[in-house]
Amino acid sequence: MSVSTISSNAERKLAWRALLLFLLFVSIFSFIFSYIEITYKNSSIFLIAGSMWGPGFAAILTCLLLRRKISSLPWGWGDWKWNQQAYLLPIIYGAIIYLPIWLFGLGGSGFGNEETLQAWSASIIGEGGYSDWAVLFNILMLMSIGVIVSASRALGEEIGWRGFMIWEMRKLMPFWAVGVFSGLIWAMWHWPVILFSVYNAGEGSFYLQLFFFTMSVLPIGIILAYLTFKSKSLWPAVILHASHNLYIQKLYTPITIKGPNTHFYIDEFGTMMPIVLWIFALIYLKKGNNEKL
Repeated sequence: MSVSTISSNAERKLAWRALLLFLLFVSIFSFIFSYIEITYKNSSIFLIAGSMWGPGFAAILTCLLLRRKISSLPWGWGDWKWNQQAYLLPIIYGAIIYLPIWLFGLGGSGFGNEETLQAWSASIIGEGGYSDWAVLFNILMLMSIGVIVSASRALGEEIGWRGFMIWEMRKLMPFWAVGVFSGLIWAMWHWPVILFSVYNAGEGSFYLQLFFFTMSVLPIGIILAYLTFKSKSLWPAVILHASHNLYIQKLYTPITIKGPNTHFYIDEFGTMMPIVLWIFALIYLKKGNNEKL
């Protein structure tokens, strides 16, 4: 479907109604979990999972109220190539982000955090010993089972963001705007817990971290919009989201030796990620425009 297929004011009005209703429900569901996280400065796995499933529940509830079939959401698996691309992208851009940090000691950083390696080993053979094979086995588990576990939470968000929201936005605006504004909404959804809870770097200016985080999420919004529209499926978004969270939060960041200013460069709150991701996003933006998405 292209923007040109939405020609009547009535159709556009319905799209706006669906979007606003969805965002209202997202706000209600998110408030419950964000309030607890902010009040008690706690981000337990249950609170995180509940928060991440808020957009999914909002999309399903919106469909029910608008008398749409839940099966009308893009549940199909689509072509394997889009899901493979979604899995590999965070590995690739993560390496591009972190290699300069490790090689040039940005912020006093390096590669091979001993505490992380010891913890990875202990997760396989228990405390009191260390084994290289256990570390490798743990990494393999992260890359396989870990992504599946991560996807169980990412699915909740992506049913809402890429399974419902961007398809309504597509009826109202061109591809580039869908990518940018969906990314902005997605980033803003994180803002309260970044500023007032524990979802941040833990040091430095939280407002500066908020800026870098937002500048990282905007380009991912473009990439995810492209993959979703090309595949006609929400699964590439789920896989990329899960892969990103897994590799950035559980592999690249933990293996980094922390220095006094490491937080200024690494993770979703540092300077390197938005620079690299915008390069990727511009490539996908050009592809989307050329392919008239």
